[in-house]
Amino acid sequence: MYTTYDVFLSFGGGDTASGFADFLYNSLLADGIHVFKGDDALPIDEQISPGLLRDIKIAIPIISEQYAQSKWCLCELTKIMDCHRKQGKSVFPVFYKVEVLDIGRRRGNFEQALFEHERECSTEEVREWMEALMSVTKIRGWISPAMAKGHEGKLVKKVVAKVSSELNRMSIPMFIRSVYLYFSKKKRRESKCQVFLAFRGPDTRYNLAAYLYTSLVAAGVRVFNDDDPCLIGKDVTHEISNAIDQCKISIPILSKNYASSPWCLEDLAQMVECNRTKGQKILPIFYKVKASHVQDLSHLFGEYMLRHKELVDKSTYERWERALREVGSSKGWESDKIDNGHEGVLVKQVVEKVSGLLKSPQTLDPPSPSIE
Repeated sequence: MYTTYDVFLSFGGGDTASGFADFLYNSLLADGIHVFKGDDALPIDEQISPGLLRDIKIAIPIISEQYAQSKWCLCELTKIMDCHRKQGKSVFPVFYKVEVLDIGRRRGNFEQALFEHERECSTEEVREWMEALMSVTKIRGWISPAMAKGHEGKLVKKVVAKVSSELNRMSIPMFIRSVYLYFSKKKRRESKCQVFLAFRGPDTRYNLAAYLYTSLVAAGVRVFNDDDPCLIGKDVTHEISNAIDQCKISIPILSKNYASSPWCLEDLAQMVECNRTKGQKILPIFYKVKASHVQDLSHLFGEYMLRHKELVDKSTYERWERALREVGSSKGWESDKIDNGHEGVLVKQVVEKVSGLLKSPQTLDPPSPSIE
């Protein structure tokens, strides 16, 4: 008898099999969800049959430090991402105690695992695995240390709730779903964000950025929230690009780790372009760094940029470099200089500035075209 499943759970290694993955698997079952989890005792072709892939509605790859060590897991991920691209299958990744940047950049355990596979497998096969790993990093998922301060029980509850909600939505007749989708998109257009916050790392996410976000929202400002559960399963690059394009004000929080992220640098370059073409305001916060360090690319900013220079093309590097220099020369706030580093005072000043700009639409109008 053929069994159909709602969810495909992909995981590997002792770092998840008997812990987080097992907890998630049993929690999904307890919620009445039919879950298929891989069994490395079976050949991959026997596990992921065309019928199974056709019926599965959601795939949850749990990307852990040991995930890429398993050729079985990499084959699963390749098939999952292929179905996502060709058939629109939903993918909700969990990045379990890993840096997403390490996955795409082949660093740490991921670099070592792929190096080992290159010695045993065909070049084409390894290339497909690398593409699958890169593709899954572009989808918004859950980053385990960032969720509920690393409390895995709370993370599991969030995953189960999201999966259950998505399966309920899929069960709605197509006509009703289309009507709902139309009004949802209309509502999102009417309530598009006014402010985009850009930051990098736990040194800002859990203190200044969180406090600033809640303070802006309390002041009635619509702020793009990259932790919005609605973004799970979506192309995060596309969603962030749209948010930057729509907002009137961008606030990059330039901490010592900001330039370590190519995504943050790409966001910053887009902010600068929107400032030039649309008059979008950029209000930088130099968080425990000097603006001069950003402008002249000294200290960690220069070190990180040198690393990027070896990995990206010349035009991309130059865009990022120009963006850092331009924002570094902009008028903003140096956190250490605001009331002896009291962040509450800094947040109050930023909220007042943002509220004032939004109440004066003329300050946010696009620049007039130059007359030759």
